[in-house]
Amino acid sequence: MKKPPARTASRWPACVAAGPFLFFSGKMGYSARPGALGSTYAALAGKGPAPDSDFPWVNRLEEPVGAQAISIYEQYREYFASAGGDFQHLLRYHIYQRDKRFFPVFDRVRRHYESAPPSSTAVGMGRFEPTDRARLCIDAIALRPVAGQTPGLREVRDGATGHTAAATFSHIIGAGPYLFLAGQIPIDTSKPGAPLVRNYDDIPEQGRFLRVGRSHEDTRNGPIAAQTWFTYDLIRQHLEAAGSSLGAIVNLVVYLQDMRDFPTFHRVHERFFVASPPALTVIEVGEVGHKGTLIEIEPTAIVPNRGVERKVFGVAGSRAPAQMSEGVEAGGLAFLSSAIGVDESGEPVESARTLPRALRARVTRDIARNVVALQCLACIEQLRNRLKAAGHDLASVVHLSVYLQDMDSFEVAERLLIRAFGKWRPAMVALEVPRPSPVPGTRISMTAIAWFGEGKPMVI
Repeated sequence: MKKPPARTASRWPACVAAGPFLFFSGKMGYSARPGALGSTYAALAGKGPAPDSDFPWVNRLEEPVGAQAISIYEQYREYFASAGGDFQHLLRYHIYQRDKRFFPVFDRVRRHYESAPPSSTAVGMGRFEPTDRARLCIDAIALRPVAGQTPGLREVRDGATGHTAAATFSHIIGAGPYLFLAGQIPIDTSKPGAPLVRNYDDIPEQGRFLRVGRSHEDTRNGPIAAQTWFTYDLIRQHLEAAGSSLGAIVNLVVYLQDMRDFPTFHRVHERFFVASPPALTVIEVGEVGHKGTLIEIEPTAIVPNRGVERKVFGVAGSRAPAQMSEGVEAGGLAFLSSAIGVDESGEPVESARTLPRALRARVTRDIARNVVALQCLACIEQLRNRLKAAGHDLASVVHLSVYLQDMDSFEVAERLLIRAFGKWRPAMVALEVPRPSPVPGTRISMTAIAWFGEGKPMVI
């Protein structure tokens, strides 16, 4: 297999293969010159769609997003070509954007490259690298073009009747028993004008169980309660249309516009997942959806009775801090709930004294003075313990998402991650977010996808 050209020096692999899947690290719009982020169409030698404006004032604002989007797609094209595949092997990707106001610029580029678009989740984020010149960062999961076994062909599946996609993406992509859903938002695309769900009156009576009939409480809690209920019910409809159900979800990633909405979100969440809940990650981001949406929910599920069993795993005796499982595995593909920078009592780590005894021995003087470093150690230990409970270790991790309150602190976190993973490195994306967990005082969280199936993961 021809090795695609490197875009920039990195301590993390561009792509990891495990079983029938490919896991891509977050890609930014680097130009052919190592370390240089693209900002002009001219530097791309006619690749991608032609600019749709000849006026410098327009291009001054739009060109960095458009040029970097083209660069990212060209990187993916090269990797797929080197593996004997193309864009139709993409299952799902995350479009992390520095400013969602320029989403239409990205969407125009996307339409140029995608004839059968994958599912996708698009959210506004903080920085992706310290200089703050990167406008986009995109990571992905794809089917491996050449593999000894495959779960099934990639298929664009029908979702809920009448609910059309709000942009260029598919609601559901299937691969054998696996279902990769796009991030779902509380906009009712089955109605003319695709109205936003604003409050209790916009959802059926069965979804109004938190309504108390008092203006102040209902005005505060109503929008997130109604939007959460609508979004979960929409997910239910999508899954049932694909032959699945809410009980077959293995992982949820929830993006909140305001983490103060988490308690109300969770009260609705509990109603939908009473027993054996999925793995769960909840973060606050810069912007979700559009039109005033407060929440975006991305599920991964399976189709029951298709040869893959859903299995929950976790540390014996531990109590989850929310309605979630510590990890869920199906057919070798495992998702871990987010690990956050807290001690064993659930409080944010502020001192080495609150770390488990085994971890304290690894704390140097420099680490002891850095709260992010201490919390990073706590996150790594949580991931390690969950994997150990399932009979695995960090070498099974194929993709790692690191959420930081301040991107400038990634350097110290990266050193600790490299030390923990040793010679093995998973695909990785690092993202700056306002709040990396529902626990105030946490400055870092991370979530992982692991491979428990046959064959060891390998760097592509």
